[in-house]
Amino acid sequence: MTMTDFFEVDEKQNTVKILNLDDFSVEDLQNYISELQTEILRVQAEVKKKKNLKLDAEKFFK
Repeated sequence: MTMTDFFEVDEKQNTVKILNLDDFSVEDLQNYISELQTEILRVQAEVKKKKNLKLDAEKFFK
């Protein structure tokens, strides 16, 4: 299973719809947690990259 198997994306608002977790087995929930943890790491890396780009730009324009 992949992240997209777990949720629906609202393309217009760029958001994820809330899941009803009652419909998932324990195994599905554990897989979901694993996918979320991977996604958190990916987002944290993106935040770090953008912060570094901002710092570099600030140094350049001082």
